[in-house]
Amino acid sequence: MGKRLVVLLLLCWGLVAFAQSSKPFAGASLVFQWVEGTPLNSLMLQAGSYDFGGGFGARANLGIGVSPNFLELGADLLFPFGAGRLLPYGGVGGNWVGLGALNFFGVRGLAGVNYNTASDAGLFAEAVPTLYLASDATGIYGTAFGIQIRFGINYLF
Repeated sequence: MGKRLVVLLLLCWGLVAFAQSSKPFAGASLVFQWVEGTPLNSLMLQAGSYDFGGGFGARANLGIGVSPNFLELGADLLFPFGAGRLLPYGGVGGNWVGLGALNFFGVRGLAGVNYNTASDAGLFAEAVPTLYLASDATGIYGTAFGIQIRFGINYLF
């Protein structure tokens, strides 16, 4: 039940950011991730906004692991630097990765750049270093460091 509630809250976060913004987006990316040297590659779907208000944006994302199979849920606050076709941004956020019996709860920072190719599309690249707290059915057993490299496209509304 707890995981379903987290999924619902993250989806609501993304939808609120999407609905309340003058610059909402929805998109997908390829994610190349390494956690303590172990590769975890995925396809990520996301929704949010670069301009949620007050100089920051927000997004929620859902990742589906392809090598190996896993599920990832995350949410981020985005801080864009400037405006225009080339938009650098930073951010902070959190995520959960479910890998079989293992659960990784992460706190992450991010640095990225979005390039608006047309009035309705943007290409982006990001680096996302993450500190994970790892657990299984017996409890918490340690920390792990991970990094994601993301390449994707957003459809801007």
